Amino acid sequence: MLFSILFPPPPPPKKPAQPAAAQADVKQEAKDAADAAVADADQPEQGEQRPDAAAPVAADPQAPVNVPKQLVSLGSLDSQSGYRMLVMFTSEGAAVQRAEMASPRYCDQHDRSGYLGELELKEVGGGVEVQVVGAGTPADYAKIAAGDVIVGIGNQKLVDIKKVRDLAAALAKTEPGDEITLQVRRGTDPAQARTVKLIRRPFAVLRPERENYIMREAVLPANFVDPPSFLMTLVQANGKPLDEAESKRVAALLETGNWEVVANDAESVTFRRVLPEFNLEFVKRYTLKSVPESERDNTDYPGYDLQLDIEITNTGQAPQKFAYQLDGPTGMPLEGWWYAHKISRERWLGGAGLRDVIVRFDGNPLAQEDCTRIAEGDAEPLDGGGEPLSFTGVDGQYFAAVMIPLRKAPADAWIGTMEPIVVGTKPDARTLQTYTNVTCRLMPVPIELAAGGTHTDSFEIFIGPKRPDLLANYHPAGDPNQSLKGIVYYGLALFGAVARAMLGILHFFYSLVGNYGLSIIMLTILVRGAMFPISYKQTQNMARIQALKPEMDRITEKYKTDMQKRSQAIQELYRKHNVNPLGGCLPVFLQLPIFIGLYRALMVDVELRLSPLFGDAIRWCSNLAAPDMFYDWSWLLPRFLTKGDAFLSPGPYLNILPIVTVALFLVTQKMAMPAPTNEQAAMQQKMMKWMTIFMGLLFYKVASGLCLYFIASSLWGIGERKLLPKSQILAAPPTGGSAGAPPGFTGKRPGDGGPKPGPNGSSGPKKPRKAKRRK
Repeated sequence: MLFSILFPPPPPPKKPAQPAAAQADVKQEAKDAADAAVADADQPEQGEQRPDAAAPVAADPQAPVNVPKQLVSLGSLDSQSGYRMLVMFTSEGAAVQRAEMASPRYCDQHDRSGYLGELELKEVGGGVEVQVVGAGTPADYAKIAAGDVIVGIGNQKLVDIKKVRDLAAALAKTEPGDEITLQVRRGTDPAQARTVKLIRRPFAVLRPERENYIMREAVLPANFVDPPSFLMTLVQANGKPLDEAESKRVAALLETGNWEVVANDAESVTFRRVLPEFNLEFVKRYTLKSVPESERDNTDYPGYDLQLDIEITNTGQAPQKFAYQLDGPTGMPLEGWWYAHKISRERWLGGAGLRDVIVRFDGNPLAQEDCTRIAEGDAEPLDGGGEPLSFTGVDGQYFAAVMIPLRKAPADAWIGTMEPIVVGTKPDARTLQTYTNVTCRLMPVPIELAAGGTHTDSFEIFIGPKRPDLLANYHPAGDPNQSLKGIVYYGLALFGAVARAMLGILHFFYSLVGNYGLSIIMLTILVRGAMFPISYKQTQNMARIQALKPEMDRITEKYKTDMQKRSQAIQELYRKHNVNPLGGCLPVFLQLPIFIGLYRALMVDVELRLSPLFGDAIRWCSNLAAPDMFYDWSWLLPRFLTKGDAFLSPGPYLNILPIVTVALFLVTQKMAMPAPTNEQAAMQQKMMKWMTIFMGLLFYKVASGLCLYFIASSLWGIGERKLLPKSQILAAPPTGGSAGAPPGFTGKRPGDGGPKPGPNGSSGPKKPRKAKRRK
């Protein structure tokens, strides 16, 4: 709170906020502007000269100048089809617009409504027109095709569909497994009813960035730009860099202009774009192969790769030298934006972004550029010192999209530099920089091409979950020592080793019980059982210290002003009763690596993502790698509390398990502490309670699986304390005197015939000395 007062966030920009309707049209306006730029670029003005360009030639009659936008897809959402993903392409820039996982294990974490399929709807007269239908989607099974118009929805009561938001609002009220009826019109035929069984929305590793803003309920920035993945453009021609104006014109042609779809089958799609003024023809071919039927049940079979081939042909009559640049994957989802924490390889005390750029050159360790550094402009291009580029891409928390350049020879270093960049519109100063959309920009070395010659560059693009055994199958130049397995990072060596050990045990228990919640409880029992001899001695030690508290208070009262004697007396008291004041530290230090290792495992292991405690039927605790999300209170609390992007912002959900965890901490603390004997002790105990409650704020947004571990561990500790016999509290024999007796205690009570104990533990009152006679 003090930090917020001293360093308030920057004031909002003075520009007036756009209305909601205007924001929805931002993307369309940007597209219209790009189309206008493309049209102007395709028809140069008379007398326009380009000194750096080759002499213009007649355009290829087979390469149309103005091509309408077209959407195509490869793969399938049907996990039994042999494809591991469904990839959607757009002719705008011949790029990847979306890549969805086919396995039902990898679903969208936030959207739990029914899913029809991404149809890229366009509003037309009387309904919304379908532009593309991916294989294996509910719409595909309902025989809905591109060009169909959806005009209504409803099983009993028909709701007319006039706008895209009408269909979105109707689908938001459904659940996976629901059957709905759509009224679909094809051509001039009257609308017919189509029954569709909805599924849960699959996880999209790549998707338009605007969907991340919608998910966070954030306002789209002014002039929002949302480029798709794997865009390319020309940066050099005739051995010279393009000037700024020419570079923008060519980028409008290659990055936002529509390429021609020249071939499309079940496994590949080919786009073509001709630049006649440069005597160059560009071809981008994407290939997605299916998994053999014998390997479809093998989750580690390498079926998550998309191959990109770039072919450039010199259509002129003379050799020329040119260079291009290729941008990497974009739009990785910000799932868990209000609680997720990703480990940084560069900063020990700070976390990384939710999507960062990773890169590795041959003979060099893997490097990570956090998105915050990229957003601040601190990231610089990397060249690897002349070594070949092994791989680069965008690394998320549980998924990654990584490009592996395919070499013609092991030492072929045909990628010159890699530059981490911000994609599209940079978030404003009020938005966390960890939300920044970043990617890698590849700059291949200049290409010299003879007249009529063709140059081909190829990339293997991994788009999928970060499973170590799966990633081990992807490596450059056939070198398994440089495989993608290295992108799975658990932190420093000690904690990484412990995290891997915890995961090995958890996966073993899961193979027995089929539930990761029960596996975490079993792991807790295993850990606490192995530490029982130590923790039991700790419990005895704490009980003895508690029993000696009154005597310690008397020593403190006696030696108020002499700290040295007070310390010596307390140490003697501990020695006499065989008490180790630091005995409780060892179990804490032993459990610390386990705690951090489990914390890292929950943050990194994709198998724990969306693993429920009870089942998918209920929302509560349906993801052990996330908070339990008991109740959505976003309608009740102000927006600055539900955004979850600040320490004191709890997020959109009320979480129960952190509260239970803190309550058990307080119970354990009360059992271990003696009753206060003075005001100072009472104040110390109050401070301890408040510190525990404050710690609950730190735990409020941690993974529910971690809270489950602490709850089970606390219950074990309470059981140990309750089962400790009272006779063992002071049963340890002291080095002198009777066992368990405070100083000065002889074993006889006053009035039983024995001497009465005097003050400070003396055996009784001394005889008065005789007064001296006066002389």
